[in-house]
Amino acid sequence: MGVPTPRPPWARGASLLVATWLATAPVVAAQQTPPPPQNPQQPIFRAKVDVVRVDVSVTGRGDLPVSDLTAADFEVEEDGVPQKVDNAQFIRVTGERTSDLNEPLEIRGREHALLEAARDDVRLFAIFLDDYHIDKRAEITLPLREALVRFIEQLGPNDLAVLMEPLTTLDGLKYTRSKADMIARIRTFEGRRGELYPVKSAVEEAQLSQRNWMELRGGVTLGALTALATQLGGLREGRKSILFVSQGPPLGGVNSPNDERLKEALQAANRGNVTINVLDPRPLGSVAFGGDDVLRRISAETGGRTIVNTNDPSDSLTKVIEDASAYYLVGYTPTRTTNDGKFHRISVKVRRRGVDVTARRGYWAASEKELTAAAEAAATPVNSALAGALSAMSESAGAARAASVWIGMSRAPDKKTRMTVTWETNTAFLRPADDKPARLEVQPVNADGTPSGEPWMIGAAPGELPLMAQLDLAPGRQRVRFTSLTAKGDTIDRWVQAIAVPPFGDETLSLSTPRFLRARTAIEQRAIEASASPPPTAANRFRPSERVLVDIECYAPGGAPPDLKVELLSGKGDLLRALEAPPLVDGRLRMTLPVSALAPSIYVLRVQASMGEQTAQQLTAFRVAP
Repeated sequence: MGVPTPRPPWARGASLLVATWLATAPVVAAQQTPPPPQNPQQPIFRAKVDVVRVDVSVTGRGDLPVSDLTAADFEVEEDGVPQKVDNAQFIRVTGERTSDLNEPLEIRGREHALLEAARDDVRLFAIFLDDYHIDKRAEITLPLREALVRFIEQLGPNDLAVLMEPLTTLDGLKYTRSKADMIARIRTFEGRRGELYPVKSAVEEAQLSQRNWMELRGGVTLGALTALATQLGGLREGRKSILFVSQGPPLGGVNSPNDERLKEALQAANRGNVTINVLDPRPLGSVAFGGDDVLRRISAETGGRTIVNTNDPSDSLTKVIEDASAYYLVGYTPTRTTNDGKFHRISVKVRRRGVDVTARRGYWAASEKELTAAAEAAATPVNSALAGALSAMSESAGAARAASVWIGMSRAPDKKTRMTVTWETNTAFLRPADDKPARLEVQPVNADGTPSGEPWMIGAAPGELPLMAQLDLAPGRQRVRFTSLTAKGDTIDRWVQAIAVPPFGDETLSLSTPRFLRARTAIEQRAIEASASPPPTAANRFRPSERVLVDIECYAPGGAPPDLKVELLSGKGDLLRALEAPPLVDGRLRMTLPVSALAPSIYVLRVQASMGEQTAQQLTAFRVAP
């Protein structure tokens, strides 16, 4: 009895592999009609055709990009049928920052990397090092390292890159701008084609018991390539470039498991406008003319370059960067009338002599079943308040910033809103021991980065500096700059955050942002009880041994007390139980959060106020740790 095929490592990050292609290419044109309350099963109406977008490289004399074409200059055929080009936008990206020039370029964590990847002025590159299918020989390894180092050195300061191997999980991908880190990894890279030892993971342990371990490794490589293309495709609509370094994974015959996996990888790339360039590191003359068929197929069907049979791939690798720097995003509406889930071949030409055109050869259309499922999911009402509460907790817990910052809103005089800020050191943000955050500067700024208000300096412990900042701002969209400093005053981290400042009208029932007051010792608890306005904690992760209080202010027209209801929800928004709330005292509710009675999990505190026809609600998420 054989051992079952091991689950590939990249599948452990499968939660990221959503159907992101619906938001990229092809883009589904959809219409939804809200169902009346008495009939929640209303049909969902959808347009019967897709809008297809394909990125096209057009070069002229000297292999320089041609930038003056219009939609009328392009000829597109789908399955041999001429199509009408709706638009053609020329995209030029240089690798230099074009906006937010005061924002540091250093990537501070996964969340920050994904935000940067979505920017229009960022070129996105992935280098896939297929060590399973690269020979461990000096004449291959040494030139390959040097070529990849030169490739990385050409990246601009605003470019974002990631390195991946077949055993890299999606959660383990580290998008970076650090050339030094990437070069250090390249300098140690070695292929291990045909080698079973040393074993790197439990996945490879399972491979040893299989006769077809080479086929299994080919499947791991192709599956990881699919996962990478899918993730890149979901980051933004423009071009994303993969450099696939391999001598070619084995496919087997037509319709073999790996042949199907290759089709899935190409499908993921074409759906997400991901260009896959291939680099076979074997020297000139060591492979047949034209190189490996699998590699040529990958590059040809995704519009990438095929770099094979060469002793110096540097010029071709430079072209890979240039291709990502200047291209057209061409859009058209297919003449076909059905969503058939099939592959449709594309031919792109230009009505101008002396130019070279490179584009992917086709795309996979969505099926009616896929579109119906996606439309039904989109029609499901989204609890935006719950999503916002969970998102705020996730951002606070991330490693993107040196400081975990809490921002709360309450009523201020003169029809303004008071923004309160507290912070604590983010332990997930790794810094040297002598370079820890000690202060946080908070300052309102204009759109151009110039100050629009006085700065506040907040300390991390009781002393001369206050433990919280309170800024009175006009309701609306505001920008605030945060600067994390060491005790010596050196800047660790700086960022500008856009903040929606809500109004608190005199005639409107409203609630302030709930504040968590955490006491880890009896001394801290007495300090909270003795203070009329204790600083809230920036944390949203509590242990059962801690005492946690919740403070919230209620603003009711006329001063009459409203009806209050406090409930505990699960992380999914399901009601767990109602909490007994004490009466308001001078418009303020202070109550104990029963963390000692809760199992480790994510929870949401919901506070609702009602008075006549007016209602107000606040949701705040928190986690109980073991």
